[in-house]
Amino acid sequence: MDYFVSMEMEFGVDACGHVSSLLGTGSPSTEGWLFHVHVTLSIALSNGLSGFLYYEDLVSCVTRAEAEAVSVLVKEAVWAFLPDAFVTMTGGFRRGKKMGHDVDFLITSPGSTEDEEQLLQKVMNLWEKKGLVLYYDLVESTFEKLRLPSRKVDALDHFQKCFLIFKLPRQRLDSDQPSWQEGKTWKAIRVDLVMCPYERRAFALLGWTGSRQFERDLRRYATHERKMILDNHALYDKTKRIFLKAETEEEIFAHLGLDYIEPWERNA
Repeated sequence: MDYFVSMEMEFGVDACGHVSSLLGTGSPSTEGWLFHVHVTLSIALSNGLSGFLYYEDLVSCVTRAEAEAVSVLVKEAVWAFLPDAFVTMTGGFRRGKKMGHDVDFLITSPGSTEDEEQLLQKVMNLWEKKGLVLYYDLVESTFEKLRLPSRKVDALDHFQKCFLIFKLPRQRLDSDQPSWQEGKTWKAIRVDLVMCPYERRAFALLGWTGSRQFERDLRRYATHERKMILDNHALYDKTKRIFLKAETEEEIFAHLGLDYIEPWERNA
């Protein structure tokens, strides 16, 4: 972290604070992000106290219209390489929110595993050629089918992911957005792409839909009331010592002995 200490002294900015806001991370994961992106900070910083280059865009809210415009571009890119893929907007927008700070997408396909592994990199290459990506970090999958779900209620999953700053062109929107600066032709938006195995799509969708507090409470309920372990990968019955299969969120709730809760009712 010496690099960031010297950077803070030189530029007079709070590097950790800016990265937390810019990337939407909490303090534990911010240090990892800082270490990983230090090479890009020379282009990510703008003049002195004004902070990061896209900071004003990234700390402003993303509207539903902007999220839907990003969704169209994500689907176009994914389907260009994997036509049978399912692309679902998750997070707060799936829960019915009109505003957010980033846009999350879950991608899965019943097709070839090899095609899935290369998909996110192909999408990044395509967007770089089109000038639609300002920064990205591709995290490879460490998912193991036989690994038991994590007992930690806040555990991150092991799916392949791509965290990126997307350049949304103004012309992709049907109307002007109040958050856009006058004369600006594009907006930087944080986008997370998550690629999960088709047979784990229900668990991943439930986890990535949130809210964070809802997921914590649901996992605690599974552990303490049902003797089960739930995470973004699977649901494991500790009494029967088996993984419980589910193709939909409804089936997961049924395994837990709960009535299905619609996404827009999960804003805890």
